Amino acid sequence: MPKPNHRGGGREKKPASREVTISKALSLILRHAAEREGLKINSDGYANVADVLAWQRLKSQKATLSEILNAVETSDKKRFALFYLPSASSSSTDEPPTTTQDSSTAIEEAASESNQGETATATALAASKTDLDPSHYLIRATQGHSIKSVQAESGLLEKLTLDALDTLPDTVVHGTFHSTWPLVLASGGLKCMGRNHIHFATGPTLPDALADITRRGEGGGAGSGPGSNGQVISGMRRDAQVLIYIDIRKALAAGCPFWRSENGVILSDGMEADSKSSAGKNGEKVIPLEFFDVVIERRKGFGKIWEDGKEIYALPEHLTKKGNPKLHQFAR
Repeated sequence: MPKPNHRGGGREKKPASREVTISKALSLILRHAAEREGLKINSDGYANVADVLAWQRLKSQKATLSEILNAVETSDKKRFALFYLPSASSSSTDEPPTTTQDSSTAIEEAASESNQGETATATALAASKTDLDPSHYLIRATQGHSIKSVQAESGLLEKLTLDALDTLPDTVVHGTFHSTWPLVLASGGLKCMGRNHIHFATGPTLPDALADITRRGEGGGAGSGPGSNGQVISGMRRDAQVLIYIDIRKALAAGCPFWRSENGVILSDGMEADSKSSAGKNGEKVIPLEFFDVVIERRKGFGKIWEDGKEIYALPEHLTKKGNPKLHQFAR
């Protein structure tokens, strides 16, 4: 039985497993810290695995290629993509390359060939059964970047358009928290908040989310995750309290761009706000409130709190003044 945490009055938090530690380190370096840590990363977010392993945090933990491969293969949200490129270390001699070798050219070559997404990752994982040279592999985070030099939408993201209606997701939903919802209203919509894009999931559907709330109210229980059965959904935190459903067709028609990442997350950097609007101050882009279809509170059973362009229920102050659960600036 876990021992009480006398400092916080609760239970002591179990230390993260090595697998989670490695995965979090990869998310940090590939999404946010590559440039300040001196890791070579190209505009599509690719870095050489040998260089990643040489990063001090992973080097001090004696991380291995097999652990990197495991993080790619087992990520529940498909956080990472892998590319196999033996020529990444090719040279005019037979001497093995060093981890400090400049792999920028090889990374650029990979970027133009990597639109296969999951196929490229599967190919790389298959190659790792016989080729264990880390410099032969390139790795990237599939989404979630705050590194401004990473311009994934230029080639690695699928642009969504009204010209291909059959490819548009039926559900586009952003998960947030009680304390954040009033800030969204006050600012006139959703903003990137330090990341390159605002993230959206393709589930749970609105009917599923409302049915989940009903089950909770009837004492039937519900899963801990965002879906009706607690399933993992890429682009959605498990502990999201407020779900903002977007009318993507209306948003696209108004010129707001959306892309789909390799792991199915829907991304947008928003659009320039109307000069008369309170949204988008200081040149910030925003996804305006007018594109919000329905917003629901799912944890306390309030259900719909926004519909038809207006707030229909204001969350109690004791919820909105409470801090976000385990919220860090850059969540995984």
